[in-house]
Amino acid sequence: MRVRLAAVTVTLCLALGLVGCMMRPVPITGQASSTPEKEATADTHDSEVKAPAPQAISRGPERNAAFMLPGFSHTLAWSHEVDGRQGIAWSKGAYYVSGSTSLSRYDTDWKLQTANDDPFTGLSDEINHLGDIDVYEGRIYASAERFLDGKASNIQIAVYDAQTLGLVRTFPFDETSGQTECSGIAIDPDSKSIWLCSWEGDESGRYLYRYDLESGGYLGKVHLQAPPQWIQGIAYYEGWLYLTADDGTADLDEPDHVWRCRVDVSKTAWPVCLERTLDDVTQQGEVEGISFDPAAKQMLVSYNRGAQIVLGMPKGFYEGYDAEVHEVFAYDLARTTAPLDYALDESWAELPQTTDKNADTFFILPVVDMHATVPDNEGVFNLRGVARFTKTLAMERGIVAEATNVFAPLYRQATIGCFLGKDGTLDTSAPRIDGDSPYADLAYQDVRDAFTQFLAERNEGRPFVLFGFSQGADMVLRLVAELGDDESFAKGFVAAYTIGTTVTEKYVAEHPAVHMAQDANDTGVVVCYNAIDERATKPTVKQLAINPLNWHTDSTKAEADLNLGYVTCDTDGRVTKDEPGFCGAYVDEASGSLVVCDMKSDELYNAEAGVFQKGDYHLFDLALFYRNLQQNVKDRIAAFSAP
Repeated sequence: MRVRLAAVTVTLCLALGLVGCMMRPVPITGQASSTPEKEATADTHDSEVKAPAPQAISRGPERNAAFMLPGFSHTLAWSHEVDGRQGIAWSKGAYYVSGSTSLSRYDTDWKLQTANDDPFTGLSDEINHLGDIDVYEGRIYASAERFLDGKASNIQIAVYDAQTLGLVRTFPFDETSGQTECSGIAIDPDSKSIWLCSWEGDESGRYLYRYDLESGGYLGKVHLQAPPQWIQGIAYYEGWLYLTADDGTADLDEPDHVWRCRVDVSKTAWPVCLERTLDDVTQQGEVEGISFDPAAKQMLVSYNRGAQIVLGMPKGFYEGYDAEVHEVFAYDLARTTAPLDYALDESWAELPQTTDKNADTFFILPVVDMHATVPDNEGVFNLRGVARFTKTLAMERGIVAEATNVFAPLYRQATIGCFLGKDGTLDTSAPRIDGDSPYADLAYQDVRDAFTQFLAERNEGRPFVLFGFSQGADMVLRLVAELGDDESFAKGFVAAYTIGTTVTEKYVAEHPAVHMAQDANDTGVVVCYNAIDERATKPTVKQLAINPLNWHTDSTKAEADLNLGYVTCDTDGRVTKDEPGFCGAYVDEASGSLVVCDMKSDELYNAEAGVFQKGDYHLFDLALFYRNLQQNVKDRIAAFSAP
């Protein structure tokens, strides 16, 4: 917030009688047409010539409604005084702060580790100001310029070593971009971009400016609609750019704000929505930089108070201050839980272009981001998140796509961090299906809402299969348990494939709508198994499973020649491996685990298990029996549709 000094310009526009001309016929009297095809003839010169009717475009509900909501609710967690007034960044357990003429690094307890009080060494002698900063792969990116009384010149992108804080290189600034000031910088690793923002409120402040992360070359600009006033900081988080705006007036105790816009480099303009009103830090100050700490799930905001700012420069102090106070405020983030609108096509990872198959599959995806190791829910209102869903879907959808129309909703699934213990390995005690997990409950809220909309508006009475793997299986099983006895559900329900989750006798007893598959052709049932080999620790509570090679629930061994194909696909859905007879399997009588045996090669036996123990084939539950599952979907649909 600052005192503004600006002239008021008033522009007068004349309507020239055009108001309403597109809403009603316009008579042409005594006026020659400007085009030959519209010249009046003896038969028509007294007739009324009608303008074209307005074009009606029907798109259903408001397409941007969900995207215009805040992504999080924010609770102020703590604040800490620092020695810099411009920017804040977090990376790998360290806080980085920029002052107008300094760089500093603090540890997680805010103990100063390193400081650079002369960051302009190696830059032009004209540089006197650093803005907001970002840190990426051991480098600090800073906006550098000469700034005086609201005017900037000699803008540069300066890159520093994150350990020594010494200058490493600079990227040239493109003067043809139209940017006349640079207040902040953000690194977007997903689009390999450097984003710059401008504090100036005229043409320069209407855009975000994009440079290539590798070469530093200018890539273009994006028009903000509508642009926040006096942008100070910028940060990239989960597919969105967040902007701090010094848009309140300090003398009136007006708050500043945080705004956000979804990154889509294919567009030239981005809608901007309000993320947070900073009404808890209004004490005669101004907001500056912004950053995010994903591990702590916190938004970090740099804030100054006490100094009276005129045209971007301190000009004395407010009453009660004899120096400006620089602080970092941390806000705990809780993901927005407002319902998604599944009437919108944008809320789906896949919808069929045509429904030319006689049956549908409602397809729920597993965890799509193995790097999100903090317990949370996946964001789905960004292109990065959507891409993860669609790439994962491409690798799995072939099991059902030959026989059915595929409907796969986006949903705020629980991240892999919800299932990991403190040592980073899978915590088998973590609540997955029905438990005290708010993350699983939010995910299921979305899945249930999507299924309700699918059944009411998209299915059109066709038989349907439910298909889910891992977390997707958890969600599908929960749907069957809740809705399986409903007549509207049961009349079209072919089967539910819940691969990679656990179903016990106790669970079935508590949920009478859940009926486990007993052979290859029964319908209205749940198909489930978890694949391991002899090395894995077997569960102490017996699972209910079926063997996808011989479709027996007992311990009868299925030889490898019954395996129709071990199949892997890439993220475009192309088959990269297809090996019939790859392995056999049997159901362990005591534990109910599906034990893989007689593997054709040891590639999976020796494969890196990641968060799973050796011998647990969870990541290959679908691939090992891909062709058998594919055929079984067809068989159960045929059995369901038989007279």
